[in-house]
Amino acid sequence: MSERMSNEAVVERGLDALGASGVGAGEVFLKEARSGSVEIKDGAVENVIARGERGIGVRILDAQRLGFAHSSDLSEEGIVACVEQAKRMSGVTEPDADLGLATRPLDDVDLDIFQRGLEDRAVGEFADVALAVEAAARQADPRVTHFRKTTASHAVASTIIATTTGVRATYRESYTGAMTSAIATEGGERQIGYHGEAARRFGELDPARIGRRAAERATDKLGPKPFKTQKLPIVLDPWMAMDLLRAIAPLFSADNVLKGRSLFAGKVGQRVANEKVTIVDDARRPQGLRSAPFDGEGVATTTRTLVEAGVLRGYLTSLKTARKMKVEPTGNARRGGYGSPSRIGPSNYFMAAGTDDAAALTNALDRALAITSLLNLHTIDPVSGEFSLGATGNYLERGARAFPVQGITVAGNLTHLLNAIVGVGTDLVFGPGGLGSPTLLISELSIGGA
Repeated sequence: MSERMSNEAVVERGLDALGASGVGAGEVFLKEARSGSVEIKDGAVENVIARGERGIGVRILDAQRLGFAHSSDLSEEGIVACVEQAKRMSGVTEPDADLGLATRPLDDVDLDIFQRGLEDRAVGEFADVALAVEAAARQADPRVTHFRKTTASHAVASTIIATTTGVRATYRESYTGAMTSAIATEGGERQIGYHGEAARRFGELDPARIGRRAAERATDKLGPKPFKTQKLPIVLDPWMAMDLLRAIAPLFSADNVLKGRSLFAGKVGQRVANEKVTIVDDARRPQGLRSAPFDGEGVATTTRTLVEAGVLRGYLTSLKTARKMKVEPTGNARRGGYGSPSRIGPSNYFMAAGTDDAAALTNALDRALAITSLLNLHTIDPVSGEFSLGATGNYLERGARAFPVQGITVAGNLTHLLNAIVGVGTDLVFGPGGLGSPTLLISELSIGGA
């Protein structure tokens, strides 16, 4: 068996192969990732899983024709074959004048996103986290009787990008998380509550909070009552507000804007939300779960205010879309791994904290609905903004939970919804995937009864 080449040596061989191929320009993207997880169910370890992958993705730009190929065969022969395949692919694609590779050198920046020694921790330490999550859920409420699954996991990754146009950079990152699906029973009724959290460092996980939150989500659904169709103020806690933010993220993609698939198209400088709303994408946030010094094209990442006091300030761009729009790239070309081409996506993407006390927002309401789940968010029309979503929630009277409701429908329009956000809490929370939000109060939405 041949000796394993270092990641740096693999990238060098890739650049050498690009130079020998005679193409106009090229890029080598290498990613190595290792992960592990412990799954338990009702206090017993069920699975211990370890995974690893290492490979390269090669992009070639020849006569403005783009070719892409990837390989996990990192031998000399495998690297050359990958470059040759990318070259062949470039020969069958159409030329595009807006295509280009990164050319600006990248600064060395430490975003504090790697914990040394994380993957060396004993399996038992992750099992202890999962067990603590279940214990906290049971302690929170005796009606929590079982668990569908509880998992504690970790991952570490190294990324290198190098181009024939002079860009070369690398970074390492780590990630750890825990989640559970708690089952609460009462009489013959059974409800499930899910909650998960993640961090860059093992010690930052809070198993007790994860367990309590899952227990609350399960027990809050017990004993639902009929609910008639009406209009009510809507309360979204930070976790539910993150779901809303995730649903509208594609509207900020410059690719969707250029293709006419975003209701934000052509609205830079215009009001698109209530003045209390500020939405930020910050890939430079220290210890952020989506922080990185550069994106999947080797472009330096940025901190970008997308909506400022209700006014749309711009979009998330790749190199190609930035050229089309004649703006600077924002560094939002994201790659899921070495085998996938880049696509525009957010990094640490959040609703900025407001000035309202979260508890006071709810307590001031005579009647309201606190949403606990939204279904089929992918069905929101990105052009018209129309939506009709299945939901569950808690009916509130004078700020207190009166009873849960299920099988309801929340309907409206995103433009109206964003402008109806009349309260933004100070309680900004970040969840898995780099999403973040405080508590939100929406003045009124139509709710179809069940």
